[in-house]
Amino acid sequence: MGGGPSSAQNNAAQSQAQLNGELGKAFQQNETFKEAQQAKVNPFYTQMMNQGNPYFSSQTDAASGDTARAFAPARQQLERNLGQQSGLPSGFAMGARSDLAANQARAFDQQLQGAQAGNFAAKQAGASGLLGQAQIANPNAYAQTATQGNMGIMNAPLASPGLGGLLGGMAGGLASAIPF
Repeated sequence: MGGGPSSAQNNAAQSQAQLNGELGKAFQQNETFKEAQQAKVNPFYTQMMNQGNPYFSSQTDAASGDTARAFAPARQQLERNLGQQSGLPSGFAMGARSDLAANQARAFDQQLQGAQAGNFAAKQAGASGLLGQAQIANPNAYAQTATQGNMGIMNAPLASPGLGGLLGGMAGGLASAIPF
């Protein structure tokens, strides 16, 4: 007589405990998979964050050559025009060459700034990748589900009739024993 959990409550608690065990297994499998994936990608993201674009120096070298090749026809045209002119004012040829060189330098600077912006973007992408991995590794969803299941077991009411239920049960039993 008295209070312990009913068999239905015991069955429910056992079922919840089994569910929590299955959640724990699923969590462990998921965690193992995530850790394996992170071990593969984190070195890449770390390198990107620390060093940026691995082709940055090649890119800037190529930009220098591309700019020089792009300005070669203009330089040839300028030299041909200067060679055909006689009696040019003093310093005119030097000024024309300086202007062309300054334009070439500005064009290279623009390409270099673009490459630097791309390199910085690569570093930011590396940092974002690492941050994304940290967010993926957050076990809160599994932990909350398991905690809620455990709280369901712990907060389940026990089937105890208490004093009122005990007295009511006795009075009902006595009343049924009296013949009418």
